[in-house]
Amino acid sequence: MGTTKLLLSILASFAIALSSCSADDDPADAGVTRSDRQIRFGASTEIARGDITTNNLKTFNVYAYMGTATNPKVFMDNVVVTKNATNLWTYSPVEYWPAKESLDFFAFAPADWLGSATPVTPVPYDNTYASDDIVYAVSPNMSGNTGSPNAQVLFNFRHALSKVIIKLSSTNTNLQVKVTNVALANIAMKGNFHFPGISTSGNVTPNSIGHWTDQNSQGPYLYHMSQVAADVITLDSTPNDLSGSESGFGGAKYLIPQDLVWNNNGSGADNYLTVMCSVYDAHTGTKLWPNANTPTENVVEGSTYGDGLLKFPLSTASFNEWQPGYQYIYNVVINSNDEMGAIQFGDPAVDAFVDVDTNYQ
Repeated sequence: MGTTKLLLSILASFAIALSSCSADDDPADAGVTRSDRQIRFGASTEIARGDITTNNLKTFNVYAYMGTATNPKVFMDNVVVTKNATNLWTYSPVEYWPAKESLDFFAFAPADWLGSATPVTPVPYDNTYASDDIVYAVSPNMSGNTGSPNAQVLFNFRHALSKVIIKLSSTNTNLQVKVTNVALANIAMKGNFHFPGISTSGNVTPNSIGHWTDQNSQGPYLYHMSQVAADVITLDSTPNDLSGSESGFGGAKYLIPQDLVWNNNGSGADNYLTVMCSVYDAHTGTKLWPNANTPTENVVEGSTYGDGLLKFPLSTASFNEWQPGYQYIYNVVINSNDEMGAIQFGDPAVDAFVDVDTNYQ
């Protein structure tokens, strides 16, 4: 069967750094007016395709609480913060730092992510389409006691989901592999997200990363589907990055972090990548796979091209879970397998020479 090579890398945009100034001086400092005590936000910029970054982040939502973690009191209630034409972050109505009180700030994007939930409760999330990146940030124990104007809040956004990219290739020039559909099987589509209780700024620690619980509703995610003949992908030695595909269901998938299992070779609750394809002799066009030796569970009954299914585990010896803020690139190389009817040679037998005697007198 084709081999699977997997690369794991932390997202280049793992954290979106938003600039700020801390606040800790006495509010009674001379020269500080009410306008100087506005709560302000600022941002730096950078961009990556498909991901939320500081350059393409045009708006985010903010909750702020005062009081204790066990008895939080709402100070800012789902306020929309928007970048204006001069690249300043604005919101309305403007809020002012409360005297002798600190605030815990929670920010997130896109705006509809939380729904009716709040950052201090578990956030239910339905990830049916897996096409949207979501980010979050926490800045606790902030105050405006800087003694100077333009106090800003520090937000360091992190990605809540795992990003999955699939690349397909075939390095055997004697084969022609035609792929019709690609999907991820038995992936949790729903779960509850929990904001961390400490700042998301600075170095990443287990406590500064949001976590997921109650992952459920396992189902398939289509990564590519050939709706017409032109959508069928013919593989070659150059990896075909399906996240950049403009046909079928192309695009990276932003998936709920979850445990990955492979206990039954692609049966039961196993999490796996499935490739629906046919394999031909590149020179004669003869179909090699699927064939009479292919197990029934690997044959797609009624498919237009008589395709078979190849299954690849999503877990590896290196890891058995997807983590938030990580990008997983699955490089799948499809060459020959044991069912393709390749010409093989058994133990040879050589007939003994037959003696033919010729006598001359």
